[in-house]
Amino acid sequence: MDLRPLLGARRMRRRAAYGDIATVIPLDPAAAARTGRPTLRVAHFSDTYVPRRDGVVTALQTLTAAMSELGHSSLLVVPRHPDQPTDEELLRLPSVPCGVAQFRLAAWPRSRHVERVAHWLPHVVHVHTPGPVGLLGIFAARRLGLPLVQTYHTDLRAYVDAYRLPSTVLAGVARCYARRLGSPKPELPRRVSVSRIERRNAVVDAVNGLLLADADAVLVPTPAILQRCKLPVDDDRIYLAPAGVSLPSVSPSAGEEFRRRHRISADEPVVLFVGRVNREKGIDLLTEAFGRLRDVVPAARLVLVGAVYEPRWVQRLLEQAGIADRTILTGQLPPEQVAQAYAASDVFAFPSLTDTQGLVVQEAALAGLPSVLADAALHANGPLAGTGVLAGPDAMRYAEALEDLLTRPDYRKQVGEDARRRAEQNPPSEYAERMAAIYGRAVRRAGSATREARRGRRGPFRSRRLIA
Repeated sequence: MDLRPLLGARRMRRRAAYGDIATVIPLDPAAAARTGRPTLRVAHFSDTYVPRRDGVVTALQTLTAAMSELGHSSLLVVPRHPDQPTDEELLRLPSVPCGVAQFRLAAWPRSRHVERVAHWLPHVVHVHTPGPVGLLGIFAARRLGLPLVQTYHTDLRAYVDAYRLPSTVLAGVARCYARRLGSPKPELPRRVSVSRIERRNAVVDAVNGLLLADADAVLVPTPAILQRCKLPVDDDRIYLAPAGVSLPSVSPSAGEEFRRRHRISADEPVVLFVGRVNREKGIDLLTEAFGRLRDVVPAARLVLVGAVYEPRWVQRLLEQAGIADRTILTGQLPPEQVAQAYAASDVFAFPSLTDTQGLVVQEAALAGLPSVLADAALHANGPLAGTGVLAGPDAMRYAEALEDLLTRPDYRKQVGEDARRRAEQNPPSEYAERMAAIYGRAVRRAGSATREARRGRRGPFRSRRLIA
C-alpha cells in the first residue's frame, strides 16, 4: 500500500527513521476480536451528517463502516438533527438551521464539549469540515494532546465564490477561530490595496492556516485540490487518500422500476446527475448543454437526483434552455433509490468544477455508467484517472460529448466498463486500511518533540471527573 504519492524525496529519506508504521496500529481484525476491544478509537468531527446527503457524509459513513470491519471503533461528532438515528457512537451537538443548503450550525466549541469527547477515550482526532464542529475537533485535539488528522474535502475558495460570501464576514470568522484556538489574529490585506476576490481568497487562506496548523496529517482525496490552491502545510504532512465507495445491491429490474415510477419510457435515453442541484455543482452548464443536446437527440431525458435549495433559480435555468418538459427533479433520495437511478440511466453527467473527488462519479462507474466531466484536474487524477469523457466547461463541447455517448452504444459500453474496472480497484476495505496506516503515522508524528512543545504551550486539558 503506497502512502507516498504526494510526499516527495523528503518523506522517502525519513522512512528508515520512522520504520513500518503499520506496526504502530495492528490491522488484524481477528486480534481485535480475541481481545474484545477495538484496535483503534478515532473521533470524527463533521459539520454535515444525515439526513443531509453529500460527499463528506458518504465518505465518512463508508470509512467508519470499513474501519469497523478491521476491528476499529469510531465516534462521530455532528450537529444534532431531529431525523438522525439513535446511535451510541454518535455524539450530537446542539444546532440550529442556518438557512443555507440544509446546513445546521452547531454550538460554539466549549470545554464541556471537549470533556464529552474525552470520556470516549479516543486515540486520534479526525476533522472533516471547517465549521464549528471541525473547530471543536481541533480544539479537543489540542486540549487533550491527541494526534490530529484532517481531510480537505471542500475547495473553500470555490464554495466561497459560488455563494458570494462577503470577505468581511469571512474575516470575522477567522478572528473568532483564532480567539478560540488561542492563536494570533490573522493578518489580512487592506481592502483598498487588493481586489475583492484577492481579499476573499486571502481570508480563506488565513482560515486554512488556522485550521491546518496543528494537523499531524492532512489528507486530500485527489491531487486536483493541490492544483487549485496552495495549502499552508509542509509537503511531508500531506497524504493522498481517495475514498472508496460501494453501491447497494439492486434487482435486475431496478432500472425498469425507476423508469416506470418516473414515467420514462424504455426508448428514451437518460442523462443522470446525482448531487446537490445547486450553483457550485455546474447545473447551469448542464442545463445549457442538454438544451443543445435536445436538438439532436430529442427523446433524451435529464434526471436530476438531489436536494434543490434554489427551486426558482433551477426552474429558470430549465425554462431558458427549453428543457423543463424533458427534465425530472426527484429531490434527495435514499441510497437504494439512487442505485436504481444509476441502473435506469445511460450516461452520467458531472459538470462540477468545485469537487475535490466526486464520489458520485465512482458510484456511477460501479454501475457501469460512462461519465462526462467538466473539470480537467478531476478527470486526470484520482481512482478513475483518465476514464470517462472530458468535455470541459464549454456547453457546446459538453453537449457533443453527451451526444457521442448516447448515439454510439458500443462506445458507451466500452467507456462504462473501463470505468467500472477502475472503480472496483478502490474498494472501501482498501480505503480503511490506507487510513489506518495514516492514523499510525499521525500517532508517531504526534509523539515528536515538536508536537510535545506545542501541547505544552497550550496546556493539557484537565477534567475533575476524569482525574477523580
